[in-house]
Amino acid sequence: MTWWETDVGGVHGALAADLVEQWRDLGPTLWLVAAGLAAAWCALLALLAAATNPREVKPGPETLDLGGPESPAVVSLLANDWRLGHQSLPATLLDLAARKRLAIDQAGERTFVRVLSAPPRDERSSDAQLTTYERMVLDHLRAQAEQTSDGAIPAEALTTGPDDQSKRWWKRFRGAVVADARARGLSRPRWNGGTRIALAFGALIVAGALGLAATTLPDDPDDPDDDPIGAGIAVAVMSWGAMLAVVEAMAAERDTKQGRAVAARWLGLRELLAEDHLFGEQPPAGVAIWDRHIAYGAALGVARGAVSRLPLGAESDNEAWSPVGGRWRVVRIRYPEKFPPGYGRHPFPVFALGVAQAAAGFYILRHAPGAADWVRDVGTDMSGEALPEGVSTGIDVGLGVIMAISGAVLLRGAWMVLYGFSDLVTGRQDVEGLVLRHRGLHLAVDDGTGNRIRAWKMKEAVSPAQGATARARVSPRLRHVRDLQVTHPTMSDAARAAAAAAVPASVEAALTLDLSRIEQASHGIFGAFEAFGASAGAGQHVPHPPPGPPSAPPPVPPDASGTNLTPDERNG
Repeated sequence: MTWWETDVGGVHGALAADLVEQWRDLGPTLWLVAAGLAAAWCALLALLAAATNPREVKPGPETLDLGGPESPAVVSLLANDWRLGHQSLPATLLDLAARKRLAIDQAGERTFVRVLSAPPRDERSSDAQLTTYERMVLDHLRAQAEQTSDGAIPAEALTTGPDDQSKRWWKRFRGAVVADARARGLSRPRWNGGTRIALAFGALIVAGALGLAATTLPDDPDDPDDDPIGAGIAVAVMSWGAMLAVVEAMAAERDTKQGRAVAARWLGLRELLAEDHLFGEQPPAGVAIWDRHIAYGAALGVARGAVSRLPLGAESDNEAWSPVGGRWRVVRIRYPEKFPPGYGRHPFPVFALGVAQAAAGFYILRHAPGAADWVRDVGTDMSGEALPEGVSTGIDVGLGVIMAISGAVLLRGAWMVLYGFSDLVTGRQDVEGLVLRHRGLHLAVDDGTGNRIRAWKMKEAVSPAQGATARARVSPRLRHVRDLQVTHPTMSDAARAAAAAAVPASVEAALTLDLSRIEQASHGIFGAFEAFGASAGAGQHVPHPPPGPPSAPPPVPPDASGTNLTPDERNG
């Protein structure tokens, strides 16, 4: 007995059953309406996403002046299209060192960080003036320093914990930086209140239409608890939740008028710092001479030498430093799997398979309606009467699903034909570049042609390690790799371990800062900057100490280097 006949009987029950069957006849129409509304909502979402992408900011005049009171972390957000990069963490650490909250010591090739116990004299460095995210970094370092007798933290130990813990820590850090940028009027959320309400209301309409269409599905006569209304409500609730989740996943930061002006000033500093590769190679201990400039250089993506030696957080899969092209820069990496179809495979099989898929999809699209009519005719002939409306509705729904799948197969096949044929005609390119990431079967190789790369997808495990130089013949669109060669392998694990073992274990015995190299590099860099300022006639102030006689190195602040401190002073 069906659900409506359970509640009412006799003539009223028959009338209700007839009304329900008439309602189910509207099933195909309601599903088409729901699909149209869903397509319209997706189009609206895509349009709003495109309209709220941050606009490109052109760098302002090249200058050595710091662009304003913004912290390096906020500058990292603005300079990277309002996406906070992981280099903001070491940039914050370097800024705390420049503000005398930390000391950075160098022993040979190793770097150590110490938290200074003496209160800073500068008001901008007091605890009350630190931002939430700066306190997070300082508290993290304090907790690590307490685990050693001398308070010196090797740079290799600066990570924020296992992967899950590191992600939670990064989420809190990012939230605090974004809140600071918004409070300064430099950033705003992609979805404002009105946009969220509009998208949520539109999603509610689509979910309601889907739920209404779900009530027309055939019920199970053998299930006394079958409730199409309850099923429709469940479909509506789940659909609405899924659509809101998509909106939330696309939430990000976008630019403001004031933010673009501030970003242009800081990008002017980046352009000038990037002109000399010696700046990009400065170690973290270079903060003793470069002061806050090296912190902002790290935030702007031009101080790779300092950032690479301060591994705060887990290594990012999607961001990597690359020196290819003559200057260090941050490269964003994608790891294609399902799209584009056939990625990483030989162009000819992709082309052949695409032809087969496109032909199959087209054939099914063309003959599926006739097949559905044939099923109805067979059912009618076998029963000797017209099919029940529920069965007919089920055939219509099945036809719609088959048509949708066939259309997707046709489009996928057409895409594979286009890419496969294009790669067969244009041939392969000789690509040589630096291996930035090696993740499973994916190899991210930077050849210097752009700041966004797609990792190559290999058929089997390959040997190149990160930092090696790889050469291969690659198809331009599917990125199928042939004749892979490693031309400049990186240091082996055994050699790296031997080099690490050669470093003295005692920090007290090994704390020696090679200031002569930093001094020599800084003189050359500042000389170039002074020449630039003279030619531009800007009369800008260059923040560096007087060079003095060549034989005498510049004075080193006692709390910026551990070389002129007694052991007791270093410990306290």
